[in-house]
Amino acid sequence: MEEPPGWAADVDVSRPSIARAYDYALGGSHNFAVDREALRRAREVFPDIDLVARSNRLFLHRAVRFLAGEAGITQFLDLGSGVPTVGNVHEIVQRVNRDCRVVYVDIDPIAVIHSSMLLADDPRATVVQADVRRPESILTSRAVTEFFDLSQPVAVLMVAILHYIGDSDDPAGIVDAFRRAT
Repeated sequence: MEEPPGWAADVDVSRPSIARAYDYALGGSHNFAVDREALRRAREVFPDIDLVARSNRLFLHRAVRFLAGEAGITQFLDLGSGVPTVGNVHEIVQRVNRDCRVVYVDIDPIAVIHSSMLLADDPRATVVQADVRRPESILTSRAVTEFFDLSQPVAVLMVAILHYIGDSDDPAGIVDAFRRAT
């Protein structure tokens, strides 16, 4: 895992995290009271938020099984991967093809810490802390350049992340940068 200087100092467990609240909505255990409270408040406005989170996860499972199976993709870049919880990409694709490689990317330091612990014994999966709004920093990271053969297809997963990217950050340009590189 590549660690930006001072990355542990970025951990603030007094503020809710999207990644940890999503983990809670999926029934995971990598969240804090502040995240659970944020999700409770979100449910007041959007009562189906847990159903949407589970539906997103089921879609992710179907998509990566297809990509690793029928499509024959063996390299997966999971942007905005969040906190590891039940049914991570590497678990799903490696059941289909043991040779699949996965690079997880998240900006949340706690998501990255948990991912690195989860992936410690898996030589075909790794994590990098990065901001998806900076595609070049991801695409040139050691995690990507040493882990993937970019002359071969890479499935770029942007499940439940783009709606967090503001128009001023040019989401279409971000998608295009990853499309062109892979």
